[in-house]
Amino acid sequence: MDVEILSQRENPLLQRKEVKFRVVYAGAGSPGRQDVRNKLIAMLDAQKDLTILDYMKPEFGRQASRGYVKIYENALAMKVEPKHQLKRNFEVKEKKQAEAAAPAKAPEVKEKKPAEAAAPAKAPEVKEKKPAEAAAPAKAPEKKEEQK
Repeated sequence: MDVEILSQRENPLLQRKEVKFRVVYAGAGSPGRQDVRNKLIAMLDAQKDLTILDYMKPEFGRQASRGYVKIYENALAMKVEPKHQLKRNFEVKEKKQAEAAAPAKAPEVKEKKPAEAAAPAKAPEVKEKKPAEAAAPAKAPEKKEEQK
């Protein structure tokens, strides 16, 4: 996986550095967001908790993607980021750690009680029509008169 920086600019108003990049991954599948983010953090000498990988879009017909990363100067400046972006960049570790910490549970098999197994199933009740209902003819829908 090769990462090249296409453009880099300072945004003093939002206290961040904005970087557009291109990832080439010949012979392998698309790299994960965290893999690309870690590689960019190492290349740009940035702090891990202040770096947001905004998007990665694959290039059609090529084994490459273009993306956009934001590197903030401090944690207070990151308040402009939407919650879903923060979740996407920082909660992956927590989810994997929680799965590793929790032991795998075997599916529970529900056993039938001996009384339930021996009892035959009840047949559904069938309603009988009353003689008055059977003898009454069905009403035809009334036609509306045409208005001019």
